Amino acid sequence: MKIWKAAKLDFNLLKYYYKSICFTLLIPLAFILLYRTLAVGISFAMFMMAMSSIYTFSVADKNDMQRLYRILPVSVKALVCGKYLHAFLMGILAVSVSGILQPMILGMLGVNVSGKEVMTAVLAGMVLYITYVCFQIPAYYKFGPIKGRVFMYVPVVGILLTMFVVEKADIRTGVLFRMLSENRYLGPCLLVLYLTAVVCISIGISVRISKNKEW
Repeated sequence: MKIWKAAKLDFNLLKYYYKSICFTLLIPLAFILLYRTLAVGISFAMFMMAMSSIYTFSVADKNDMQRLYRILPVSVKALVCGKYLHAFLMGILAVSVSGILQPMILGMLGVNVSGKEVMTAVLAGMVLYITYVCFQIPAYYKFGPIKGRVFMYVPVVGILLTMFVVEKADIRTGVLFRMLSENRYLGPCLLVLYLTAVVCISIGISVRISKNKEW
């Protein structure tokens, strides 16, 4: 419950950035017109939303909200987990908008997209997004929104790699996916293990940084 309250606090901070968030949600719809590939389009949407994860840190820093955080009846761990919950919910919002509208746009352009392709692109987008956010948030806690701004561009690497893989996919990639499809439990298990490890390690680092940081 306290984690949700901490997440709501971050949502309240975002009122300063409503226009930017709408821009973040809509720009990928134009991007899909250029590449006409759902995987790249949704990956671009998650790249854009991940870059906006710095917003709450920026607002908190501008308004010196560290004092407020210290007097709130919420533990440091709950505040940090609330930050991650807020970020993940924003990712779900972005992938939902893109997962609905981008296939519609592709359909109007004459590009047929199956339900399986949509689900695969959505899943891949969320995995990329969680990876980005779990790398960025500890950096923002450590360096702050000003010095840590360079980490805002971490998703750029991800979207470039995604575009490269989509363009250069060869037989080796096909072999990998065929191996995973033959064992229906291997892929999901590896994915769950990866995401669990990334999230837990990232939260642990952020909590430790927050507890050791002197305001």
